[in-house]
Amino acid sequence: MSWLSIDPAPILRREPDPGAPVLQIFAGKPHALAFLAGGALVVGGSRELSLHDPAAPTPPRATLDLGGSVEWMTAHPDGVSVVAAVRSSRGSAVVRVWPAAGRIVRLFSEPSFGFVFTGNLSPDGTQLVWRRNGTPPTLCTVDLETGAQIRELELPPDTNAASTLAARPDGAVYIAGNRTGYLVHLDGRSEEYSIFDTFSAPFFATGGGVLCIDGKRFGPVDGKLEQFPGLRESARGGSIGHDRRHLTFHDPMKHVYVWDTLARSVIFSAAQGGCYGTGAWWRGQSAAAGATHVAAIQHLSATVDIWRIDQPAEPIARLTGYSQGARRLWVHGGSLTTHTLQPVNTHLGVMEIDLQRGAAQMLTRSHVHDMLRTRDGQRLVVLHENDSGGSAATHYDAAGEALEQFPVQKAAGTLALTPGEGTWAVASHTWVDSGDPTFHAQWRAFGAAKWAKTVKGRSYFHAIDLCDSAAAVMIGHELTVVALGKNKPLLTASIADTVRALALSRDGTHVGLACDDQPRLVHVASGVITELKHDIAGTRQWPKCVCFDERGVWLFLGFPSGAITQHRIATGALVATHHAHTDEVRALAWHDGSLWSSGEDGTILRWGELG
Repeated sequence: MSWLSIDPAPILRREPDPGAPVLQIFAGKPHALAFLAGGALVVGGSRELSLHDPAAPTPPRATLDLGGSVEWMTAHPDGVSVVAAVRSSRGSAVVRVWPAAGRIVRLFSEPSFGFVFTGNLSPDGTQLVWRRNGTPPTLCTVDLETGAQIRELELPPDTNAASTLAARPDGAVYIAGNRTGYLVHLDGRSEEYSIFDTFSAPFFATGGGVLCIDGKRFGPVDGKLEQFPGLRESARGGSIGHDRRHLTFHDPMKHVYVWDTLARSVIFSAAQGGCYGTGAWWRGQSAAAGATHVAAIQHLSATVDIWRIDQPAEPIARLTGYSQGARRLWVHGGSLTTHTLQPVNTHLGVMEIDLQRGAAQMLTRSHVHDMLRTRDGQRLVVLHENDSGGSAATHYDAAGEALEQFPVQKAAGTLALTPGEGTWAVASHTWVDSGDPTFHAQWRAFGAAKWAKTVKGRSYFHAIDLCDSAAAVMIGHELTVVALGKNKPLLTASIADTVRALALSRDGTHVGLACDDQPRLVHVASGVITELKHDIAGTRQWPKCVCFDERGVWLFLGFPSGAITQHRIATGALVATHHAHTDEVRALAWHDGSLWSSGEDGTILRWGELG
């Protein structure tokens, strides 16, 4: 193995501000694309909206801060503006943006749009129609000049699962449910259309016909919708051009198609490389077409490919500087090593970034589950799948050459390292057709001939962390803390709800638990369990990652909204909520007096003074 050089990682440094990031790596993720009438490309990202010349896209002609992450965007028929749904850790909003003029109009706000914003413009561009989640869900129509609500109609309950909808010229709306589709009329009547299902969600309507995001096309025959020839292969998403003539369909791991609504045929087709099995994907409209160019997000690298519409063989340009984000962060010397948010079944997943120059490289090891790096940068352990089947933990030197390999259970999990860096651990399990898998937590000193201890159990949910004196292992609802020296239990406790992640304080006195219902702090010596209160609004706001500071004063939790809460270990009290990420926080780490974080928004942040 060795390291492969890649595009540099842009690094933005900020003036010190207590409670705020002082360093940002990467510009975030590209989420949505659209072309304006003049040919300019608009990129709606997780941190900002940018305007580009497609023939020479860097640097951008303009960048605008929308106050959050663009999770949905569509070109307006006026050809000079876009409408975008914006998500942040503080709430959601819909805005209308004139990128060339730098004008932003906030139309309305919502606490949350649910998992994904579901909406579309009326064909004349005067109204936005969108689905508000609820019991029951409702179909809302908003004036695009003023943001005023025009009407709100009750929808069938199963449309809470819809991801797209299509507005007809007469105002009626097609929307899909779990088992059937509906045509919702202006008077609130809903007709069932069983020809639709959740895999053919409608997103573009003509007078009587409708096209779906997977490329299926339907039209009226004797008063009923019948399927007509559409795309040759299925897609997973689509976007509508400002002139409503070009529809762009995208399967993020296979191809890009442009459909001409007048010719009723594909006028552009380009292949995109991908992976097998589960592919990378995120919210937004990942491809778009204009009169002269086509653009699509390459989800494996978080870049944007740009083609001339008459030259589909090869992209003419590529937007870089974006990132998928990271699920693990290890700082060593002047470098940062990350485990990227690539799918496990795909390309290279271990990245090293020089924190001064931004120079970046990838370890030539694919199918990575987890990794750890020592502070001197000389030891790297990677948990990965083998090409021949099964899984292993491989110990590499700084040059990326394998030193030794340790077989583990076939379905790998996570790694852990003591702060003193003398002992490391691996969690792995076996998949079964029925029942819970067998889980193994094992640890050993570097250079040791065998595992010092193996803890076994059966559960789909498990986690492990180490300090210099102990190991904390979570198997299902059972938490066990074991002394490393004598391998004797220090604590066993039952946790009421599912634990997604855990952290063991550096001195071994506390365990922090990221639980589905309520985060918890466990005092090892007494077994006292404290539920941690937070101020994160909305449902599904359980944390996904947790870490302690090195002094044993603070506990940090990262949430799906992008918020990070800070708790005082002595009492469990919430002392601050930090709002710099715009999407799910996936990694937290403490190094040399600073908190580091990474999220689904594609950025890696180093925070300033946090108290």
